Amino acid sequence: MKALILNGSLEHQTHLAAIQEILEDELSKAGWECESLILHRLKVGTCIGCFKCWDTTPGICFQDDQGREINKKAIHSNLLVFLTPLTWGGYSSELKKAIERMLGLLHPDFIKIKDSYRHRKRYDHYPSVLGIAVGREKKDSEEEEIFKTLIKRHSLNWHTPKQKAEVFLDKDDDEKIRESIKKIVVEMGVRK
Repeated sequence: MKALILNGSLEHQTHLAAIQEILEDELSKAGWECESLILHRLKVGTCIGCFKCWDTTPGICFQDDQGREINKKAIHSNLLVFLTPLTWGGYSSELKKAIERMLGLLHPDFIKIKDSYRHRKRYDHYPSVLGIAVGREKKDSEEEEIFKTLIKRHSLNWHTPKQKAEVFLDKDDDEKIRESIKKIVVEMGVRK
């Protein structure tokens, strides 16, 4: 089983490194092969909205940069972790850029499932999604709700088997975070 952690910290931010290490450690203990990518260290261009990933080179972005490799690793993983500083309830610019480049992993056509429309699957398998955001100062329930809704909606569109979102604060104790991550790993069924 493969887990891919996309660390969306910005160049000057280091506060996500400890959580990344805890995630890697807990997933490895559960028998998972884990890879982490620190996105600001990679060359990933912004989506230019050309839609060639849908109609010209299905599933492959027109831009030939490391975004292609991220997509390949993401679709071949069983668990995709979005690790990000909490930014107005959303992702960092680095993580948002990588997620937007994943558009080609879906088919351009829509299907109706229950009460909502979603993109049709391009592939048979999509990974479960775990979103972990880190707020800087104090708990903000509105920002937290926005983040959890964002993860839920992306997961529905990506046809993920399971999804979960959690928000920590930068000042949270590492042991508290580790205990929470252990529970999340069990909840998501990623323990062997």
